[in-house]
Amino acid sequence: MFLRRRMILVAAVLPLAAGCAKVNTTVDELNSRVVKYQADRTLVRPGLESRVPERPQPAAMAAAPRSVTPPTGPLPFPQGRLDAAQAETLLAGDPMALRFLALKRLTEMGEVPVDETTARKDTNMGALLPLTAPRPPAAGLQHLIPPVNEVIKRFTDLGDGKVRGDDNSRTAERAFMLDSLLPKQPAARQQWSPPDLFSARKLKERLGWLEDAGLVTPDERTRETAAVDDLMAGGTLPELFTLTNPVAPPKPKKKTGLNRGQRMPGGVSGRLEVIPSPPGVEPPKLAAGAKGPAGIHLLSMGTASHGDKAWEALKKEHSELAELGYKVSRADLGDLGVTYRLVAGPVDAAQAEKLCATLKPRGQTCTPTPFPEQ
Repeated sequence: MFLRRRMILVAAVLPLAAGCAKVNTTVDELNSRVVKYQADRTLVRPGLESRVPERPQPAAMAAAPRSVTPPTGPLPFPQGRLDAAQAETLLAGDPMALRFLALKRLTEMGEVPVDETTARKDTNMGALLPLTAPRPPAAGLQHLIPPVNEVIKRFTDLGDGKVRGDDNSRTAERAFMLDSLLPKQPAARQQWSPPDLFSARKLKERLGWLEDAGLVTPDERTRETAAVDDLMAGGTLPELFTLTNPVAPPKPKKKTGLNRGQRMPGGVSGRLEVIPSPPGVEPPKLAAGAKGPAGIHLLSMGTASHGDKAWEALKKEHSELAELGYKVSRADLGDLGVTYRLVAGPVDAAQAEKLCATLKPRGQTCTPTPFPEQ
């Protein structure tokens, strides 16, 4: 009887034990999967659990460095005696020459093709050789440009893709920079030649600097110098005068006898630099409350025949004068000789004061005065 009960108990327990073993096996499998999941899981900040990690970009997609090969053949510029830094220092204050210097350096680096440089240089050579170049240069080349090194860095950064934008926009900016330096097809040209003997002498001095910087050849300098000498010898350029000792001259002066090589008081140099008049020879000032036509005295000359050239130079320097006329009045200064005053106008008294307030800060002599009747 006891044996029978034991057999019944074993028969009941065996299925239960088998079920427990199966449960244990299932639990162990689940634990293994949990551990593996936690080990593989990417840790992120709370709240960002659903973020998908960014796929790293393959190294092959990085921009390849640009290959620039300096030209091996002859360049359209001569070698020169100075290095780049010395040339830029020598030509400081000469925007026309600095434009050519920047283009020369870009060509030497291989950034601009030689044929492209040759076309732009030949088109604008009149800025360096105004008397012997076959045609005038583009208008506006006298405007200031950034330092040459900054121009070159911006140009190379655009080529290397270091400037924000797509390839088309960067290529367009490089083309715009070249046209801003020296246009290949200028929309307008501007003739320039020395307006007086002082400017002609400065032009000859400048030619030496251009040769040293490697912008003109010795032959080009020789031809241009000969052309300047011919112009100076032709008697067509005025000599701007100045009084060296107006108070106590050693000998009586003729009324028109100011020494050759001097400038009249109140005149201007080739760059329209002001030469102040000495005391006692200023033009009559406009009286307070004057009702008649007024003008502004801008400079004095040794002869009235220079009035047209002087007026054209002044209008180019100061756009405010473009709509005005002018007259040249003769003034006898006694022992100091005779001077001819260039007076712009006519305007009213208020306009004369306003114009002088605009021109004087630029260094231009300007005095409100009655406008000459004749």
